[in-house]
Amino acid sequence: ARSVIQRYTLRWRIEEFHKSWKSGHCNVEQMQLRSFSAVTRWAMLHANVAARAERLKIMARTTHEASADLELSKYEQKALLLFTKAYKKKTETIPNKVPNIYQAVLWLARLGGHMPNPVKHPPGTITIGRGLERIVPAAQILEMQAEARKVLAEGRKQK
Repeated sequence: ARSVIQRYTLRWRIEEFHKSWKSGHCNVEQMQLRSFSAVTRWAMLHANVAARAERLKIMARTTHEASADLELSKYEQKALLLFTKAYKKKTETIPNKVPNIYQAVLWLARLGGHMPNPVKHPPGTITIGRGLERIVPAAQILEMQAEARKVLAEGRKQK
């Protein structure tokens, strides 16, 4: 009986994942692909995106003080800081490193359109997902720049 109850408590998380995947941020239901293999690949790719946004949402709500290193790569953290500093309020001060997962998710959600307000609910997967859409390409560029600098430095050493 305990096992059944334990599994049933996870039902809401599964429902939230499906909401994010099917009609929320990923919006898989709106795809217009025709072949079974294309639909399967597209759905699996978006399932990963939805799962990541859900995981970030849950971590921000349950493990406030956990390090952002658990979920965000070094380059994603740098991109998040760059975007947050670029779009901060005049009275706001942003530290030079991402403080914890809670703050990182708040910043991500704000980049995705979440308006922080004590009366409103905490950020959801749609705004977190939109924030991820903005920082992931920037993180890839930052990583490529770092790799290019490394290659140039090695080339200079060889001369």
